Amino acid sequence: MKTQRLTGRRVQHDDLEYVIETDSDIRIQRWLFGNVSTEQESRERHIRWMQGWHDAGFGFWIFRDDAGTIIGHGGIFRSPREAGEVEVGYALKPAYWGHGYATEITRLSLKVGLEDVGLRRIIGIAQSTNVASRRVMEKCEMVFEATLPSPDGIDGVRYAIELTTP
Repeated sequence: MKTQRLTGRRVQHDDLEYVIETDSDIRIQRWLFGNVSTEQESRERHIRWMQGWHDAGFGFWIFRDDAGTIIGHGGIFRSPREAGEVEVGYALKPAYWGHGYATEITRLSLKVGLEDVGLRRIIGIAQSTNVASRRVMEKCEMVFEATLPSPDGIDGVRYAIELTTP
């Protein structure tokens, strides 16, 4: 998978170190799960990511810049929060925030989901206070649908893109 500046490949067994690194970085995790993961939780997530490719035929890609440095991951996956939905998601290492990479990854992920996989609808979920992720979804022509109250006090928002033609 390629964007203008990035190359992505399916998550693989040797990506565990990357998953542990990003799962243990509170700067990233505050926007995803609200806390860092244990190494065991990261191992389990890594296995789920690989299993997603096997079960659904889609999932996360690990993205590298032109120098070959891993900058983050993104892709589409069966939503664990919204039954029956496919969700787009991404995470970048903090050094790569604010450079447009999230928009590139999200656009590519949506294109693959809608055009290659044949999905009719894809959602995106972010914390309501995560203005940067909300802006990424809006740039990618996703439309705000709902505020999602959370029992932990961290409300979310759901955006979606949907094909309207048969």
